[in-house]
Amino acid sequence: MRLHFIIKSPSGQTRILEAVIAAVIIFTVFSAATFMIQTSDVKVVQERSDLDRLGYNVLSNLMESGVVETTETDPTYQNNATLRDIYLRTALQSYLPITIYFQFTLFICTDQTTYVKLQTVTDNVTNAPLQLFTNSTEVSSTDTIYTSKNGNVYYTVLLLARAGGGT
Repeated sequence: MRLHFIIKSPSGQTRILEAVIAAVIIFTVFSAATFMIQTSDVKVVQERSDLDRLGYNVLSNLMESGVVETTETDPTYQNNATLRDIYLRTALQSYLPITIYFQFTLFICTDQTTYVKLQTVTDNVTNAPLQLFTNSTEVSSTDTIYTSKNGNVYYTVLLLARAGGGT
């Protein structure tokens, strides 16, 4: 008689149903929380600010060391664009970590009567594979204006991307 009472009791079935529903709710909450934590990638924002800071430091070192002035005043580099690009690439690689890809563009600003004209001095100073900067998830663009000791005004743009940054 007691066995018959347990099987027919609706409160036992209700407790089992409650436990199953509670387990499903808990599983759903943990799955959603895990998904939300993984998709919000705070690391990317931190990497971008690190790359920005690194870009400004590298451009500052490049200007203070006189590398840009040397490429414009030394006749060896004025007459040979390939040699100038190699010199700039070597200088940039010495300031950057091995795991950083870069693309450096140098413009000279010439004064016109009503505007300033940018003339490209060099734009293929890079160690990056083709399409890296267009396909990378995290790219830093750092630019600066520099006035040399002899009065020339330069505009520099440095793109940085971390190796293995993803596509």
